[in-house]
Amino acid sequence: MEDTMNYDAIIIGSGAGGLTAAVALAQAGKKVIVLEQHDRPGGWTHSFTLEGYRFSPGVHYIGSLEEGGGLRRIYDGLGVSQDLTFCELNPDGYDHVVIGDQRVDFPKGKENLIERLKSHFPHEAKGIDSYFADLTNMMESLSNIGKLSDPLKAVTSAPSILKWMRATGADLINAHVSDPVLRGVLAAQSGDHGMPPSKVSAFVHAGITHHYFNGGYYPLGGAFALPRAFVRALKKSGGEIRLQCRVKRILVEGKKGYRRGIGQRRRDPLGCCNFQCGP
Repeated sequence: MEDTMNYDAIIIGSGAGGLTAAVALAQAGKKVIVLEQHDRPGGWTHSFTLEGYRFSPGVHYIGSLEEGGGLRRIYDGLGVSQDLTFCELNPDGYDHVVIGDQRVDFPKGKENLIERLKSHFPHEAKGIDSYFADLTNMMESLSNIGKLSDPLKAVTSAPSILKWMRATGADLINAHVSDPVLRGVLAAQSGDHGMPPSKVSAFVHAGITHHYFNGGYYPLGGAFALPRAFVRALKKSGGEIRLQCRVKRILVEGKKGYRRGIGQRRRDPLGCCNFQCGP
């Protein structure tokens, strides 16, 4: 058991979200520690070696890395881009969807994807256009709703958000197309969020599709290149990470946390946790 009072922030878990938060806080001048129960960092972005081969179970492609892309801006802003190299997947088909004897390759570029789908499903051309128009409008509305510097955009974004707020991915697809094979094709990227279209939020479904509009990329060296770059940035900014360090409990009292030390009890406004390092 160790004293956690010396840290401004304690991050539990070194997945993509945990490491992103840790690096951002450390770069803002906070004293940060990341606690990871596994023997390697990364969460779903980790890699492991078996019989001489390296496996990356969670990451098989990443989108939004084009110039100006959302994820590209995050990597640039956190200062990890210089330690990452990405290989672009086939721009004519970064995803291959096979349903029965029908195969549809997803190309880079929204308009290219729309035309590809229309070539396979010409009878659904109108629905394909309206589906992608709604999908794009949903994501733009989400982006605009938080822009306090432009309240007009925030207000005009509300109707689209309210329209689909309680809808599922299946609702979004079925509202525009009726061909069962095309419905399956439009739902094929569900593996990226891990839920069936009937259970996932329409916004999560739309976000995944939108994320890959400009193609797919894979990190050179495998998925482990991601946590390696983030851990390097964390340490460079004075942050710490401890592996095989399982958090046993988080103590909260009166909306404030405290940790129970040896022979004392000290209040801590961060909340905090008892943790133990080692197997």
